[in-house]
Amino acid sequence: MSSPASPKPPALLQKILELEHYLSILKVYIDLNSSIVTPSNWLVVNYHQRVRTIFDLEKKYGWNRKVSEKDNPHFRKAVHEAKPILGEYLGLYDLFVPIHREGEFQGMILTGLFATEEWSADLLEKVWHSLTGQSPSSENPAYMEFVRIALETPVLEGPVLSAFQEATVLFAQLLSGEARGSAAVKRFDEMIGETFSKRLPHGFWLDWALGRPSRQVMPAWSREVQEMDWVRREIGITRVPTTVITVIPQMPSGRKRDQAAEALQVHRFQKACFAYGRTLPQTVGGKLENYGAVFLTSADPSKSRLQRRVQIEETARLIQRFATKELGGPVLMGIGETVSPGEALNRSYRQAVLALHVGRHSGKELIFFHPDKEQETEGLTEIRGLLTDLGRQFTSATFADLEPSRDRFLEKVLTLSFRDPEEIRWHLQYALIYIMEAVRQRSDLREKEAEFLHQNLAKTLEAAVTTQDLVLAFKEALAKLSERTGGLEGLKATYSIERVRDHIDGHFRESLGIQKLARIAGVSASTFSRRFKKLTGVGLEAYLQERRLEEAKRLLRTGSLPVHQISRQCGFRSNSYFIQLFGKKTGLSPQKYRKKHQRGG
Repeated sequence: MSSPASPKPPALLQKILELEHYLSILKVYIDLNSSIVTPSNWLVVNYHQRVRTIFDLEKKYGWNRKVSEKDNPHFRKAVHEAKPILGEYLGLYDLFVPIHREGEFQGMILTGLFATEEWSADLLEKVWHSLTGQSPSSENPAYMEFVRIALETPVLEGPVLSAFQEATVLFAQLLSGEARGSAAVKRFDEMIGETFSKRLPHGFWLDWALGRPSRQVMPAWSREVQEMDWVRREIGITRVPTTVITVIPQMPSGRKRDQAAEALQVHRFQKACFAYGRTLPQTVGGKLENYGAVFLTSADPSKSRLQRRVQIEETARLIQRFATKELGGPVLMGIGETVSPGEALNRSYRQAVLALHVGRHSGKELIFFHPDKEQETEGLTEIRGLLTDLGRQFTSATFADLEPSRDRFLEKVLTLSFRDPEEIRWHLQYALIYIMEAVRQRSDLREKEAEFLHQNLAKTLEAAVTTQDLVLAFKEALAKLSERTGGLEGLKATYSIERVRDHIDGHFRESLGIQKLARIAGVSASTFSRRFKKLTGVGLEAYLQERRLEEAKRLLRTGSLPVHQISRQCGFRSNSYFIQLFGKKTGLSPQKYRKKHQRGG
């Protein structure tokens, strides 16, 4: 007797399943904001998962992008010509795709912002100047903030841009009923398999594999991963990885650093490592934070233990030759222990990262991590123990011995990496990541909150140049995580105030009452006022004044708006008050300030 045919899903469910194939492209590979704009409505299709984007900087620097049919020429052109239009904005692009049904305009799919060419120094400088009117400088923290955000902005070029445009048109046709669902789903799958997965990293697979925090709910990592069809098709492996390899550029000591150039070099290197990983058997390449690359690989399980080690070493040497050629100089490589197939890779990952920190002292080109050997490295065992002790204090939120523990850790790091700021930086970056993970394990902080905190704490550490600056930055980071914030409640308080500061940066031109800002922070007005002053060093009114004055100075330096318009645009209650306050703070009238700075005085 034949088995009954599978029931056909209801029409509405079938429609949702058809549309979900396009949404998976957006969520997993493109990570862009996407909305449907109609004459009477605005519907969000997808919201990016990056912590900060160029859009956040638009608000900070006073831009107000218009995307309606009435205000945007690209929108009108897409409607008039009934075809997709790429609309340039600040050196980047939006995609406008009209939705038509029987020749009648129904709405517009709007997706952006993205770059259409790979990031270069020229493109970064062009977008920065368009955004701010300022000249770029690696010594300017605001420019480096922009560089970090820009390098996270998706790049859709060549076949990827063509495929994404085709996918969005097909999505529009599904919405209007002018495309057949089965044919559309088949084509979406083809584009994922042939274009997106081969040219763009998967949105969460690497985090899942390495045990890093992910916004996706995933099953436990296990040997069953290698049986998943989508892993075979999109990730390109048929064996579950067992070994982690890390690689970073080896920066010459004593050379003056150009942070923007270094960030761009690492960004290009990471993209190249993703592509190179796909050329190696059973290997996946990806990003190691913002300073290197990570590879996941495995050896043939039918081989002996010695043969598997040799196979892993051969893969590592191939990566080393590639990385040296790609970076035009020497690299450091760390190799974690091989775990059993299906065992969590987090341990191998941590070991591979930690091995990097002693690369220059090992005398070897490839550093295998050997936790059981007495000659692990000079001081590495002690550093691991001291870091474990620091992590334990943050896990338990007991900080009585924090300062002596911190100082012992720093002393050992400085002894091991004498006169080498880059190696010291690597130790401290890893320590900060380790401690943040300890905080996350104990707390109920949401992932976005924890990531926001980590990025803010890491900024000063990333910008430090001298050994003294690195030590001070690390001490400051630990202080903010413990003493200054007062444990877990303090962490939440810090996040809530930072969230308010972001809101102020985007809305400082408006009237911002303390009651409204306290609601954003989720506390009472009196608590908000106390926390804000404690964490910023100034009261709310003084902070708003300074932010408005900064914007007024920018407009005076870069434009020709009349002073009274600048006063109103920056949110001052009257022109006379603005002129009086400006003179008090700068010693110049607005007109004299403009004259001095526009002539380069």
